[in-house]
Amino acid sequence: MEKIKVNVALSGLNNIDNPGPGIPVIRGLKESKILDVRVIGLSYENLEPGIYMHDLVDKTYKVPYPSDGFEPFLDRIRYIHEQENIQVLIPNFDSELFTVMKSEKILQDMGIRTFLPTLKQFEERHKSNLPEYGEKY
Repeated sequence: MEKIKVNVALSGLNNIDNPGPGIPVIRGLKESKILDVRVIGLSYENLEPGIYMHDLVDKTYKVPYPSDGFEPFLDRIRYIHEQENIQVLIPNFDSELFTVMKSEKILQDMGIRTFLPTLKQFEERHKSNLPEYGEKY
């Protein structure tokens, strides 16, 4: 069976004492028996070790911090998508979730998919909403 080729962009390329989750995610994707994954690393810092792990990360781009706002993130993702044809975006930090979820429709219109809850689902799962969440589900 021929593997499905997919371009995946993801963050969390730190791999030191306090490792980012991106490298284990990449390893899992690369071990897939179904997918042939091309990894596009999204880095916040020039010294994140994953940038230099060429056996795991095929190409890396620096991205703005989530705290820089919605538009800088989208502008950069648009540029990277034009260069790399991102098919799946996997944010690996909690701080990225709101920005990526808020961008879901725009990303989908560009042809980029994510594995995230909707903004409504994310908001209703807050601890302060736990009783209502439990009753509803």
